[in-house]
Amino acid sequence: MLKFVRVIAGIDPDYQRHLEGIQDVFLKAFPFNSSYIDKIAHYSAGEYPPDCEVILLCATKAGKVLGFSVTFFFADIKASYLDYIASDPARASRGIGGALYEMTREDQRKRGSRRLFLDSLPDEAELLNEHELLADGRRRMAFYERLGARPVLGTGYERLVTRSNMGDANMLLHDGMGDEKPLHRRTLKAVIARIMQAKNGMAADDPVLVELLASIQDEPVRIRPPQYTNLRPKKLPALARPIDVVITADEAPSIEHSPFKGYYERPARVAAVRKALEGLPVNDHEAGRWGLEHILEVHDHRMVKFLEETATRIPEGRIVYPEIFPIRHADRLPRNFEMRAGYFCIDTSTPLTRAVYPAARRAVDAALSGAKLIRDGKAGWAYVVVRPPGHHAERRAFGGFCYFNNASIAAHHLSGQGKAAGKTAKPARVAVLDIDHHHGNGTQDIFYERSDVLTVSIHGHPEDCYPFFAGFEDERGRDAGLGFNRNYPIRPGVDDAGYLTVLGRALRRIRAFAPDYLVVSLGVDIMKGDPTGNFFITPDGMHRIAEAIGREAYRTLIVQEGGYSLANIRRGVQQFLLGFAAGQEAPRGEGVKGRKPRVAGD
Repeated sequence: MLKFVRVIAGIDPDYQRHLEGIQDVFLKAFPFNSSYIDKIAHYSAGEYPPDCEVILLCATKAGKVLGFSVTFFFADIKASYLDYIASDPARASRGIGGALYEMTREDQRKRGSRRLFLDSLPDEAELLNEHELLADGRRRMAFYERLGARPVLGTGYERLVTRSNMGDANMLLHDGMGDEKPLHRRTLKAVIARIMQAKNGMAADDPVLVELLASIQDEPVRIRPPQYTNLRPKKLPALARPIDVVITADEAPSIEHSPFKGYYERPARVAAVRKALEGLPVNDHEAGRWGLEHILEVHDHRMVKFLEETATRIPEGRIVYPEIFPIRHADRLPRNFEMRAGYFCIDTSTPLTRAVYPAARRAVDAALSGAKLIRDGKAGWAYVVVRPPGHHAERRAFGGFCYFNNASIAAHHLSGQGKAAGKTAKPARVAVLDIDHHHGNGTQDIFYERSDVLTVSIHGHPEDCYPFFAGFEDERGRDAGLGFNRNYPIRPGVDDAGYLTVLGRALRRIRAFAPDYLVVSLGVDIMKGDPTGNFFITPDGMHRIAEAIGREAYRTLIVQEGGYSLANIRRGVQQFLLGFAAGQEAPRGEGVKGRKPRVAGD
């Protein structure tokens, strides 16, 4: 999977490989400026321009550097300047550049920056010496505008000639990082002075800088209106009833990732989901407090105990990553606490901190609370937003940023098979449909020998995608569960039409099973531009996928799993919920066999 890592000598364990990878990508993207290679080496060694810190981030996958960003952080004025950002030109349209920008912005915000600035080729012909660059300028400007950065107007910046821009005009862009407060003239002057000092060594009394600062007259500073995106809110279709939503992520502790191991599942994803819900009719439900017994009915007690211990055994601020993976013999549990991490984990990318256990418990609470809404007939369907996700967590092992399998615990509860469900719970048939880009190996493992829960997964082929060891088509279940596990692996590049064809096959299998409940593990990482995926699903495709599932008219619990492009989360979640509602609200006779969601009183 894609990792975002800070590259700095003496701390990054793969420093030399990362540095060489960044230099290689830089030369591919900017062959005309090879002298900057030396600056990258100095920055990575901690040699910074005066009064700033340089943050070098790289995006890696399977050990190969796919992109990077170089950002100056001016701590005293709480501002940042993105000097360079690029992804490997051979991997265009894979979402790496957008993900890098989002991660860079988030990293700077966490450091205390309130505004991010950067340069871009102009998209106005009169500012270009070489008009053949106009198309490239417009492409870049549209890219940054979609991400929230727009040109500063009314200054002489775009006519500035320095050794760093080699005589080519550049427009200065501003990203308020979500803050709508106006940009004041004094702030802009301070930022530009620091940029010129860091990039070109200009002193405060340099005539070029003095003239540039004198050109800034507007108060507040003007920012160009959007030209490539329509930021006016679209009128959303009316829904027959509000969407029932359970969100615990805001109250759950945040699980930090080491900047030298990679940034992954992060709080900004939940903020993007909240943005997706804006304008939609929503019934918010609080997550109740559920007992540990629900988790123990699904996960091995030793793994649960180990995760519980992390809340007290790991010191505040420390992050532990599994490194040693012993062969799992039941009688050979390592005595060393940190070595037990590898005994219970499937990868080196899932961090352990004091926050892991309480956060994972609250995620389970949310999933079970959503399941209760469905089971008790208080909602025909519900959407649960959790951090951390869960579908990679197996019965005896965690991984893939997942600790407890939220969707599986909810499905087990709905089945009525668990002791914790109570003596009055009736046995039920449950289908789990996993549409995350990555195979739900945990869900498959948990129900592989059961016939009361059908597991169906549509995902990137495991020969190409995480988790690599599970999700093949011939994995059909075992013993009583034989025939009750179905995988639909897809090769890279599938579009809306291709995905809907495969979804049709999966839904026919679910229909034949005739479940009482459906649990959907939703991953918007199937969308085009997700840095961890290789599908090309559009927002319209998300709507159509959800509508097809909704028309099946099952009592449905939707549990959020993956999705690592914030823009895709905003668009994809919104369109999925709208599509699902449209499918559920289809007139009788238009759904499958005329079924409608069964709620109390049906």
